[in-house]
Amino acid sequence: MNRNVITLIVALLVGGSIAAFILYMQARTPKYRWDPEYYKSSEQPYGLKYFYDLLKTQKNEINLISTRELDELDTVSNNGNLIAIDSYIELDSINIDFLLKYISQGNNVFLSSDDSPTYLLERILPEAGSVYGYDECLRSAVKINYTSAKIPYPEKFTFLNKYLKKFQPRRWSGYFPSYFNVVLARHGAVPISYLNDSIINCFSVPYGKGKLIVHSNPIVFTNYNIIQKNGFKNANNMLSYLNNGPTYWNELQYNKQSYNNSSNNNPLKFLFSHYALQTAWYVFLISVVIFIVFRSKREQRIIPIIYQNKNTSIEYAKAIGSLYYQKKAHHNIANELYNIFLADIRTRYNIITSLKEDELIAQISKRTEIKKEVIIDLFRLFSDVKYNINATSKELVKLYQAIENFNNLKK
Repeated sequence: MNRNVITLIVALLVGGSIAAFILYMQARTPKYRWDPEYYKSSEQPYGLKYFYDLLKTQKNEINLISTRELDELDTVSNNGNLIAIDSYIELDSINIDFLLKYISQGNNVFLSSDDSPTYLLERILPEAGSVYGYDECLRSAVKINYTSAKIPYPEKFTFLNKYLKKFQPRRWSGYFPSYFNVVLARHGAVPISYLNDSIINCFSVPYGKGKLIVHSNPIVFTNYNIIQKNGFKNANNMLSYLNNGPTYWNELQYNKQSYNNSSNNNPLKFLFSHYALQTAWYVFLISVVIFIVFRSKREQRIIPIIYQNKNTSIEYAKAIGSLYYQKKAHHNIANELYNIFLADIRTRYNIITSLKEDELIAQISKRTEIKKEVIIDLFRLFSDVKYNINATSKELVKLYQAIENFNNLKK
């Protein structure tokens, strides 16, 4: 058979295979993406288009901030608002200065994220180093209720976490009253809403003539929830806490640009969010495979250079330990030990650590076969050290020895 005919047949087969694959992928590509996309233009279930449209119907003027710095804020006027909704909001010292000056003039700042804005809260509260991240509870459904009756809809709202066609558990964030009342409330923080009557879902902190409003579950403002009756009412309740002046909308997506350890920081996720880019990616992969098949026997593979592995974990641990030692922040070390302890309990024994302390102790005792008295003493040591900014090194050593004793006794 003529060589040109063979080449033509192979080209037709390859082209037909690519066309068939593209049609197959088009038929299998889902219409909706069920991952958080906190963009004002996103119409996906967990986008913010409907909330932004609702905001435009209630406020006279909305200004977009799309730069990394917040120097566009009008720090002279008052009665305004700034809204930022994202998975993670990272603020450096310069942006914090802009925000504090903006709030002090009589404006409101509304931040809703899955991670607590600890650096900003530490600047507002007089006790530095006392603000910790959110607590979490694993639920597929939660109820939100407000502390004030002076809102448009003073009732409880139920929210379900849906992914694809199922309702699945998710980690809902917030502060337990035991911590909130000890650290935040005594410096002016006021609860606005609760999750299941047990976790502070939203609270405000006064600063100067204005206030900072912190919300711990941005997913309730997404399109899927806004179209629900409860979600619409809940959004209107939150908007009632804002001023009537001009509003700044922070368009910068922190979780895409700054949160380097997040799974969202992935180029492939952007490719697969658009059908055209996704198809081009698969065509590229198929072309690479065809190239390898036809060229693998004609050229030797490139032998990769294998560099010697370097272990930098010891140097890192020494550097962190030195910093903690110089700062004498023993309560911070105790807090890290507490988080590691809870993570080990969750991983090893599959225990939900957001339970009340007495229930958690009972579960740990049952799974580890350790007496309750030993575990109660361990939790007491945790509380004595991690909530005491004047904790001594002896108390920290005693806590460490108690943890070692627990690890030796557990089954």
